[in-house]
Amino acid sequence: MQNEGNKVFINHLKQKFSGYIVIFSLFVRQIQSDAIVVTFDTIISTTSSQFLGITLDSGLIQHKWDKLNLSSPKVLTLAKGLSPYTNTYLRLGGTAADFCTFTLSDVKVTQQHVGKLEGHDLLYEFLRNKHKNFTEFYMTARTWDEIHEFVQKAKLDLIFDLNVLLRTNHNHWNSSNAELLLKYTQFKGYRMAGWELGNEPNSFHHLNSSINVTAESLGQAYFQLSQMLAKFPTIHGRIFTGPSTTQLNKKPTIRYFSDFLKTPGGGKVTSPNFHQYYVNGRTATVNDFTNSEILDSFEDELKTGNRVIQGMGEKRKLWLGETSSAYGGGAEGLSDAFVAAFMWLDKLGMAAKNNVNVVLRQSFYGGKYALLDATTVDPNPDYWLTLLYKQLVGNDVLNITSSSSSRDVRFYAHCSSERFPLGSVTLYGMNLLSDGVNVTFPQLDGQLKIYLLTAPNQDLKSRFVNLNGVTLKMTSDTSLPQLTPRSDTSPLYLPPFSYVFIVADGKTYSKACIH
Repeated sequence: MQNEGNKVFINHLKQKFSGYIVIFSLFVRQIQSDAIVVTFDTIISTTSSQFLGITLDSGLIQHKWDKLNLSSPKVLTLAKGLSPYTNTYLRLGGTAADFCTFTLSDVKVTQQHVGKLEGHDLLYEFLRNKHKNFTEFYMTARTWDEIHEFVQKAKLDLIFDLNVLLRTNHNHWNSSNAELLLKYTQFKGYRMAGWELGNEPNSFHHLNSSINVTAESLGQAYFQLSQMLAKFPTIHGRIFTGPSTTQLNKKPTIRYFSDFLKTPGGGKVTSPNFHQYYVNGRTATVNDFTNSEILDSFEDELKTGNRVIQGMGEKRKLWLGETSSAYGGGAEGLSDAFVAAFMWLDKLGMAAKNNVNVVLRQSFYGGKYALLDATTVDPNPDYWLTLLYKQLVGNDVLNITSSSSSRDVRFYAHCSSERFPLGSVTLYGMNLLSDGVNVTFPQLDGQLKIYLLTAPNQDLKSRFVNLNGVTLKMTSDTSLPQLTPRSDTSPLYLPPFSYVFIVADGKTYSKACIH
């Protein structure tokens, strides 16, 4: 009797809620029919295993690192977090690099050591007028020691930008100070990832109208440096990058970039590079950071750089030697806020898709566009994005297709990082709209790992970011929080002004990712 009563009760519930079930089913079908469809297929590009790197500005040396304590457990924890599987490139350079001279001063050196270093004069005279905002300064051997101690502990690979404005009376590059640095580096047994010479040399006239280093002159200096580096095989490093021009969106810059690469010195460069920023930090608005047209403008520069390199019949791959959201040190309250993520994440996707080998983020610390806060050295929102990218995204880039004609919802797809099984796929993308959207991935079934990032209280200027509703913060000075996904299935709802990483690792989702 009891079983019979249960059956009657269950039938009663079915009848009562059948209407709701039908409505819910129609609702689900409507979501699926309205959803943006995203698919992926073959590998179209492969980046370096060290694709995402960071920078520090040489000016920090002059200013005693400001509030960045290189031996701080907190700073080391944050730096090491960016190297989960392989070391991360650290480029130490920038405008101040061309005002920096290495000196042995402040270091106790025995007579034997002086002999090994050939007793070079420590000060060099060079003829150029000083810019009002930049003065010559010295990097001591002690500071060079501190830098190498930091990169070794933090699992970073150092690329150092040498001073190209050390000139002779005939306006040729004076290489003697670089040679002194190389000899000291070899003597100490330090390991280098690579070298760079000069920063944005096509724009030196902005520093002073009397300063002019032509593409041909820069090429001569690079050839001179390449010959010198050949004498130091133990510290040479495999990276030799330049010409480090400004953006490839103006004909004079494109001509400088191209003319340099045609020189014998330019031919020695392993990694042709340029710098890129979207907007002027002094005038940028919050709407600029979510403007799909501004984001798309970046691709033309990438195509230009690739076209120049490929036009020479070469297989070298393009680098972004310095890049962030807004030039001029970043946009205050924006480049260090949640909204900066849209430019940063899209730049990574766009660069990887367009055959860029390495992207160096300006900066780890320093400026309004830094990954770390200038005062507290706490992580800014883009730090967490960078950390997620490092942990989840692999180096093989997949071709992706979207049913959306709007560029306000965009996605990229890669084979997953090495922490996931072969055949796993990681997708990442964003919703730049003020309305939520549904996105479906027909090739992905079962439970997916979802890392949804949103602004606390929907405040795009927030200095924090929520991962699946939880605000990300360091748990202590020596530990980072677990970046925990939630499980969900396709279709996926993307809230307004949000971005997401999706990992599908339950089975082989891409045969292209098995190799």
